Amino acid sequence: MDLEKFYREDHTFYKVIIGDFNAKVCPRRTPEELHIGTHGLQWNDQGERLSEFIMTTKTIHGNSQFQKPSSLRWTWESHGGGYRNEVDHIIVNKRFSLMDVALVPKFYTGSDHRLL
Repeated sequence: MDLEKFYREDHTFYKVIIGDFNAKVCPRRTPEELHIGTHGLQWNDQGERLSEFIMTTKTIHGNSQFQKPSSLRWTWESHGGGYRNEVDHIIVNKRFSLMDVALVPKFYTGSDHRLL
């Protein structure tokens, strides 16, 4: 089932979507991008698609709502540590449902991703 169809068919009050989207989103580029916060690292094509999904579903990109140093933003690291990106995201339908979005830097997952 695709994400947009799932989102439309689910009628719960609070909706939280967490995942590895391989999307780089942020910071907000125009005043119209209210669903995207002002805090983040950069954009890529997958980030554009995720932004379109967020706009279409009238949800909020949680990661970009909170200011963090870049060392506490990246969620993925390439083999050998040459590249680090924020590619895992939290999306919510109610802005007030988030008090913070943070990663757990010292938690070992056995993956090249850090726990968000």
